[in-house]
Amino acid sequence: MDHYKDEKNKGEPMKKLIVVADDFGLSEAYSIGAIKAYKEGIVTVLSLMSNMDTAEFAVKLRDKECPEAPLAAHINFVQGKPVSNNVSSMVDEKGFFYKSRMWKSENPNDTKCVGEVVVTYEDAKRETIAQLERHKELTGQHPNHIEPHSAGNKNTWQAGLEVMNEYKIHGMWQEKESELLYYGHELIMTNEAYMKALHTGITAEMFMDDICGILSSPHEYNILHFHPGYLDAYVIDNSSLTIPRVRDLQLLTDPLVKKWLEDNNIELVDFGALYKK
Repeated sequence: MDHYKDEKNKGEPMKKLIVVADDFGLSEAYSIGAIKAYKEGIVTVLSLMSNMDTAEFAVKLRDKECPEAPLAAHINFVQGKPVSNNVSSMVDEKGFFYKSRMWKSENPNDTKCVGEVVVTYEDAKRETIAQLERHKELTGQHPNHIEPHSAGNKNTWQAGLEVMNEYKIHGMWQEKESELLYYGHELIMTNEAYMKALHTGITAEMFMDDICGILSSPHEYNILHFHPGYLDAYVIDNSSLTIPRVRDLQLLTDPLVKKWLEDNNIELVDFGALYKK
């Protein structure tokens, strides 16, 4: 699509980038860092884990510090407890979600999900809808984007796709342009180098060398995911992703990175830009 033209570049379409801070609401310290990445950096969307105990803290912090910041829905099946009841395939005897390492992977080369847990389609759809409604309770409205967190299988994928279509909101499952939405290309889905580097930390130099594949993408709208935030006891005890979160915060607030985007004619937008007028 070339519905937007940049006069400085001979009428060629300006590439647009959505930068998402995943896991908003995971913990208090992490959420404080994510807010910093939005206010002082290139993050354009905060993706809320509405089921978490600290989700309300995160939303109130956002309302105080940057009420204009868009909140997407980060549907989470592996941290904390579910919002809905009767999702037995998802939870242990204490009612907590099974960690991702306990899930059974459909990929024989998966080193993260090495267990035997198989979440059912029925439970996945019930909990996805419950977390969307909890999102509305906390924020006053449904999100304009929905995406999965961490582990998944064909059942959770089907549930997410159906909920996206039923609620008529953009989701990570969108594969092409529709009557309602422009296509937003998820760079994380097609770039192994970027995905691998996310788990070790991406430096400003790596970003400006285009490890994320922004410049080489043939698509106008592109989406990046990061995990910028500070660490506290909850993150250290419950997430395999620790130090890279701090590195992401450093990366996304680096003035050189923002200047690189400007120099390469890349416009920062949020998911609202994908909706056709």
